[in-house]
Amino acid sequence: MGAHHIDYGEYVAKAPRSLPSGIKNAALALIGLGILAAGYGFMTDANRTGGAFIVNFMYWMGIAQGGMMFAVAHVITKGRWGRPIKRMAEAFSLMTIPMYLLLMIFLVAGGTHVYPWSHEPMPAHKAIYFQTPFFIGRNALLLGLLITANLLFVRASVRSDAGTAAEKYGWQPSGLAAMIANIGGWQGEKAEVEKSQKFQVSIAPVIAMLYAVGFTVMAVDISMSLAPHWYANMFPAWYAMSSFWSGIVYLGIFSLVFRKTLGLEKLFKPSMYHDLGKMTFGLTMFWGYTTFAQYLPIWYGNMTEEIGFILLRTELEPWATLTKVVFLGCFVVPFTILTSRGLKKMPTAYLMITSMLAVAIWLERFLVNMPSVWKGDTLPLGFAEIGMALGFLGLFTLIVMSFLTSAPPIPFTDPFMQHDPDHVHVLPKSQAHHAH
Repeated sequence: MGAHHIDYGEYVAKAPRSLPSGIKNAALALIGLGILAAGYGFMTDANRTGGAFIVNFMYWMGIAQGGMMFAVAHVITKGRWGRPIKRMAEAFSLMTIPMYLLLMIFLVAGGTHVYPWSHEPMPAHKAIYFQTPFFIGRNALLLGLLITANLLFVRASVRSDAGTAAEKYGWQPSGLAAMIANIGGWQGEKAEVEKSQKFQVSIAPVIAMLYAVGFTVMAVDISMSLAPHWYANMFPAWYAMSSFWSGIVYLGIFSLVFRKTLGLEKLFKPSMYHDLGKMTFGLTMFWGYTTFAQYLPIWYGNMTEEIGFILLRTELEPWATLTKVVFLGCFVVPFTILTSRGLKKMPTAYLMITSMLAVAIWLERFLVNMPSVWKGDTLPLGFAEIGMALGFLGLFTLIVMSFLTSAPPIPFTDPFMQHDPDHVHVLPKSQAHHAH
């Protein structure tokens, strides 16, 4: 028995059409702090600050593309439960643009000095691979292709909603959303929705493949090559999957923090957070499994060429204590708490655990990258590192929320927002009369 059609247009009609000044001013203040911190850092210790930039690049680029992969996965699998936050996931992908530009500026302006291979003799096979033009070029190409595919996907998704919103509610997309949606030559809701769905289905697998290739290459080049004599076969895949995890975590945070601002409190239901919590729980377990799986063969195989990377982070201060904090924050605490079905449905509890995970994942990126750059006796966690992280948070918030308040904040014309007409919901006989 098919379910009745739900009109999600009411949420679009009431949604804000401009970014609230409080959010905008707070985001701009954080961006200003980040610029100040970066400037101070590069003037006082360029090498350490270069390492801090890499930490933040790997963190925020992962969140931006990881969130986008949530939308891509829903299209590939024809998923319905997370469709209400699909537009937010698409908004995350726009952060990849400034991150990409900043990375290119950093590398072209001499940021490669942070990498030992740029000024130390390397074995012949590594010397060929780590040539600066080739290093910059392959990352520019692969990440550029991924970002282009992201934008094409987002354009197809937003256009059908923006055009319909303009027809029904007089809502014209503005700013970046207007550039992306480009509703000129509008062909009507039915035709546009059909065209949108076909295009998303065709490009989603392409994005998945570009993500797999681009992010694994990026993990080796931008992160692993800080320690060019160390290698671990699982590391690139581990980073790519943990980026997806971080994107899910931030979808939980942003949807909970800003659902009232976007007028979506009634739509973002406890059942959705239960499902999002289960996905967070699953990826937390996967992070723990793949982290241990990298360590295990090094131990039982006695791989002396790989053990130095591990020993530095697990046995020597100031890193050993931080390793324990990261393990607790990324695995032990969230694993323990998210086993509770009830807590995943409680917005405050889920927000607390995702906020803790957001900090813990940043510390994990810090732990992976900074020991290869910083050789001091104290933890390099000061104004430059924290200020830059907060600056990127401000930029991320400004981009995501500006987009969600200049275009329909949900994909309300998406047919997969509706219940599956072929779904049969089976109830116990004792409860069957309540369904009628």
